[in-house]
Amino acid sequence: MSQNIQIIDVGSSTVKCYRIEAGNILLSEQRSFHFKKYANADGLLSDEIINELLTYITELVEKNVINTKIIATGIFRKIPADQQQFIIDTCFVKTKCYFNIISHEMEGQYLNKALSAMCPTDHTVLLLNIGGGSTEIIIKQNNKPDVTVNVELGVGNIIEKFPGVNEETSTTSLDTVTEYIKTLLPKIDSIADYAIYNGGELHYMKLAEYNLAKNVSFTDSDHPLEISLKDFSQKNFEIFNSISLTSLEELMPNDPKWMHGARACSAIAQAVCEKYSVTKIIPSDSNTVHGYVRLPLRNVTLSGSYRKHLDYIIDIKTYVEKLGMTVLSPVLTSPKNPGETFVIFHGEEGLSPLALERKQLVAIKHSDALIVCCPGGYVGASALIEIGYALAHNKLVLYTETPDEFMLNTLPHEFLGYKKQPS
Repeated sequence: MSQNIQIIDVGSSTVKCYRIEAGNILLSEQRSFHFKKYANADGLLSDEIINELLTYITELVEKNVINTKIIATGIFRKIPADQQQFIIDTCFVKTKCYFNIISHEMEGQYLNKALSAMCPTDHTVLLLNIGGGSTEIIIKQNNKPDVTVNVELGVGNIIEKFPGVNEETSTTSLDTVTEYIKTLLPKIDSIADYAIYNGGELHYMKLAEYNLAKNVSFTDSDHPLEISLKDFSQKNFEIFNSISLTSLEELMPNDPKWMHGARACSAIAQAVCEKYSVTKIIPSDSNTVHGYVRLPLRNVTLSGSYRKHLDYIIDIKTYVEKLGMTVLSPVLTSPKNPGETFVIFHGEEGLSPLALERKQLVAIKHSDALIVCCPGGYVGASALIEIGYALAHNKLVLYTETPDEFMLNTLPHEFLGYKKQPS
């Protein structure tokens, strides 16, 4: 991914803006929103909070004259599809940036890449991602499939159930909160060697003076420190009972409201580690953004004119596969009838044009994005159908070049960033 870029990470309670500089991912600013407070019984967010969010995103885009990417998670996956589309469309009109709402599965992929890239393969690791409305737990095991558990419980749920947690000193005991959380966690048989706990926790634990020590489990500049569960629990007890909320806020003057989730988040992490017999925690500032930078897209579908531009499409297919993406369609690249009105590849004999187009639409539905191969701006009739289908399913559309058709430039999209290499 280009170095000249900023990434806006929109979660259920916080919006964070990152810049990539000299290969480093740097948090430039953040703001707390707590979107769940502004959702009605049908899951719709209020116009007020949507306008506030889009105004803030617009400010970030306007004051950073660089390429901007937006990824959204948490509550934005749960709001109705028509409101998702409204936010995507309005964000694009205001900023020319695509508001990319990623799936739970994709968020897990990003988290996996962000946290465990340097972990020894013979270790069993628990990856912990705590959000405003959900908690994701991934168990990475040597030579076994990863175990992923999504629990509909986050910081916002704990604060709602135990409002006393955010009194100056908590009027709800840490034990009460952790024991409640454990009742909601599923059984997992694996025992992890350690947990990696993300979401700005390394920064927070330094500020709050947790008893951190050097990470001796593996070498990774993004994860230099560790803490025993015993020391983590003792400090959590102190923060619940002895350290005032005002004192916590003063540790983060640029975003003091972030600390309104600190006690609840730590309680969830402690409960998870106790439930699954994890005795050591490695705090992390890495998150989905760090995984997104390594591989923004996993599965993609390519669209374009096989009759006019097959060689170009094959070049794009080779390019994205080298980046680590999987092309769901086209899988085959050897045409049986090159140059004819509807190109059929060897291996597709007997399939009608309708059946082949249906396969293409299914591939789009299961993709993270549709890549439109449009050399010189040409977009054919089949590609227009596929673009409409992708947009109707709130899929990201990427063009390889600026399309000639005016309307396509007004619809939400991004560009692939592909440049043909000289022969």
